[in-house]
Amino acid sequence: MRLFKRFLAVVLLVSVTWICSSTVDAATAPKQTKPGFAFPTENITIEVWWHEYGPFTAYVKELIEAYKKLHPNVTVNATIASSTDMNQKLTVALASGTGPDIMDADASYYVAYYAKGILEPANLGVFGVKSYPELAARYVSGGLASGTFDGKIYTLPYQGNSMSLFINNKLFAAAGLDPKKDAPKTWKDLMALGPKLKKVEGKRTVQKAFEFPYHSPRWQLQDLQPLTEQFGGKLLSDDGKTAYLNSPETLKALTLWRDVTKACGDPKNTKSTASNPNQDFLDGFTAMWITGPWATPQVQASPIKNDFTVVGLPQVNPAKPHTMVYGWAWGVNKNKPENSKIVAWDFVRFMLSKPDEWLAKAGFVQPIKGVSETPVAKKFPFFNVHMKDVQTATWYMRSENVNEIAQAVGRAVDSVVYDDADPKTALDAAQAQVEKILKK
Repeated sequence: MRLFKRFLAVVLLVSVTWICSSTVDAATAPKQTKPGFAFPTENITIEVWWHEYGPFTAYVKELIEAYKKLHPNVTVNATIASSTDMNQKLTVALASGTGPDIMDADASYYVAYYAKGILEPANLGVFGVKSYPELAARYVSGGLASGTFDGKIYTLPYQGNSMSLFINNKLFAAAGLDPKKDAPKTWKDLMALGPKLKKVEGKRTVQKAFEFPYHSPRWQLQDLQPLTEQFGGKLLSDDGKTAYLNSPETLKALTLWRDVTKACGDPKNTKSTASNPNQDFLDGFTAMWITGPWATPQVQASPIKNDFTVVGLPQVNPAKPHTMVYGWAWGVNKNKPENSKIVAWDFVRFMLSKPDEWLAKAGFVQPIKGVSETPVAKKFPFFNVHMKDVQTATWYMRSENVNEIAQAVGRAVDSVVYDDADPKTALDAAQAQVEKILKK
């Protein structure tokens, strides 16, 4: 629980760091400040795996080419998959002692990877520091908490996100609605907009008012968690040993999910995928969609461009608002040759050395000191809205079994939405599945 509170404090501090690193003190950026290690001279090949997201992928590929020019003896091979597939691939590969040199994972998954002893601690020489506290001092307080275990730093974050409601201004205007005045504050408000924004021609939906995510169990868990917490419940105990997937609060959450979908959505008609989760919104097929600030550059590059509004996540009770935050980080595989691990950490250092580019090219934020109150932060669209949601957030579930829990939640949601199953029956089945996993 203490770690969770520290990480939440991180995100609150990160809220003022939507950045342009041209204003960042060079001493605070995560780069080598002293020659604290000898770079290998032999030919070395490292494997980097990351989850697919268009702007993110394009930027990392750009970084790979730039790094290879600096180090011609290094070959960097990439494997890219959807967020769901990547987590499964990593779990299987790392369990067998293989996998990439550098892994990209939701911070939640690193709990399991550390417990299994497959993470290499950050190479202090690569970062030009003498201790882990010295490395942590470059970040906002608690900025590395999610990847710090037993006093050592094992992962470095490249993003942290809130969850807010994005609105297509043109679709609202066409329905006679104002995206600010008529923006839903509650889920009941959102359902009331369904008849005005959802369009059906014959049996075919041509425009959705709103849609929950159905492209990934991870995203389904990501949305069911805050809904459950808005009703006053939780999905997992603080010690991670007890699940509450069939609690009265979770039942209310899934029932609300079903009712919202019937009033506003059409999950069987979508172009969104785990690799392109925002696609229906970008295409103007969905009028409202929940996503993070990382989606902003993608929205601005779409036909929507700047004709969108972001408001707070709809609530069960606006007087007691609740949402969630989540983030991703780089880690290095312990089961690799020593020189490969040195190069791997050096490439991580290189990738994270320009936080301004991460914001500009991928919409991602690093919790580095010295980047608050910049002109870029003030110009970032709906900055204050995202940060207000962060202030009422809890961290996305952190558990050694988060992948299995997400799969169980996804099956329950899908059975209710697609097969019209009874929500309680679906959640009872999910609870039974997760209880078996937690007892192992």
